[in-house]
Amino acid sequence: MNAQCVSCDSEFEVRTDSYPGEIVGCPGCNAELEILSMTPVELAIAPEPEEDWGE
Repeated sequence: MNAQCVSCDSEFEVRTDSYPGEIVGCPGCNAELEILSMTPVELAIAPEPEEDWGE
């Protein structure tokens, strides 16, 4: 399935077995993108991982 990067507007292919919540990388700008929806494909910039400070 085709997707468009929300960071650089590049089009790239997302595997059909991908799922919401999965993180994919844009081949154009290397941005980490989170899949919000598969039908239609909707992407957002992935949130930065937070440190748990041993909790």
